[in-house]
Amino acid sequence: MSKDFRERPVRRVNPSGATVWVARVSGPGGRRFTYKPEWNRGKGTFARRGEAQRAIDEYYELRTGPPRTPETVGAYAATWTERHPRANRTNRTNDGRIRQLLDVELEGRRLRDWPFRELKRRHAFELVAHMLTVQGRATTGVQNILRTLSAMAEDAITDEAADVNFVRGVKVRASDPRARKPREAKRVFGWERMHEFAAAGRPDARARTLKPDGKHYYPPHDYEAMLRLFADTSMRLGEVLPLERADFKPAGCGTGDCRVASAHFHVRRTAHDASAEAGTKTDHGEPVSGRVVPCPPTLSRLIQDRPARIDTPLLFPTPTGKLFWERNFYRDVWYPAIKASGIDCEPHEFRHSYLSLLRAEGIDDADLAAIAGHTVETMIGHYTHALGHSFDRVRELIG
Repeated sequence: MSKDFRERPVRRVNPSGATVWVARVSGPGGRRFTYKPEWNRGKGTFARRGEAQRAIDEYYELRTGPPRTPETVGAYAATWTERHPRANRTNRTNDGRIRQLLDVELEGRRLRDWPFRELKRRHAFELVAHMLTVQGRATTGVQNILRTLSAMAEDAITDEAADVNFVRGVKVRASDPRARKPREAKRVFGWERMHEFAAAGRPDARARTLKPDGKHYYPPHDYEAMLRLFADTSMRLGEVLPLERADFKPAGCGTGDCRVASAHFHVRRTAHDASAEAGTKTDHGEPVSGRVVPCPPTLSRLIQDRPARIDTPLLFPTPTGKLFWERNFYRDVWYPAIKASGIDCEPHEFRHSYLSLLRAEGIDDADLAAIAGHTVETMIGHYTHALGHSFDRVRELIG
């Protein structure tokens, strides 16, 4: 990678249809060639873009010394999501959030012109005040932008462009009097409603649903079990896509003392842009390496009734046996179910619903937090919402 970070891996598609990344670099005199590091067994192609970028970085560091990291917030933000890529949807969201702040003036200087190392905690509070009073954002929107800014600051520390995360620990109260826009209400769907949505993934329902072109129907693939997973386990989309058959343990499998008493999933990897990696999403500052999630009997039967595929270890592969890209999942699975069921929803709303409904039924907070992969405080603060189920009891007790 050149010193201004403009050297990028080259994307190629093999004859087999697999996407690979090539570490193309410029040698002395400008001659272009493929760099083949020893740690990649002497090959210059990589399954993941991040690994190809690492090889390019390594080549230029060996040739010219460590690359210069942009020091201002604006310069760093310009290449942040390329050097530390997440899922495409996440990258677009993060870029959009950061752009909302770059031209905010702090002490007479725009944020984009501030060196990361000079930013202090007071500047983060100035940004909060600007977002609430000038931009008119809801407190939840401000929290989301702060979370993105904090993630960028952490990556800047890794790249030695910053010394401290000036946003860490800055919180926005829901009752902040400066907020003029109400908090976005989280929708909680009941179990029947969520299961009705999942039923729209059955082959017969899909075969009756027209594609956006209005001429063709969706292929009659069976996605009911996949859609039920969001309602019945609270897993994130990035955790559902890379699940393998070995991650699902039905009740009674195994022998002797190793026999499984109740069905469950081992959630231990996440997927971004059709590539899986170990560990699940780091959310709210809490890295999650893996967890066990209980599987209800109906969902367990749906999964066990699916025909076994020998061409892939994935539990829910594409029709060709590949790992779903997120955008393809929405196009081929989620949006058709919305059209067939008439229920407009998002996968993450089912996660909120799962935790809110079970907590209202008295399930232990610590157990729910373990299922969600969060601390108890985060699970309660972000993922559980008032349902109003106790109002009649309140009236009865008061008399």
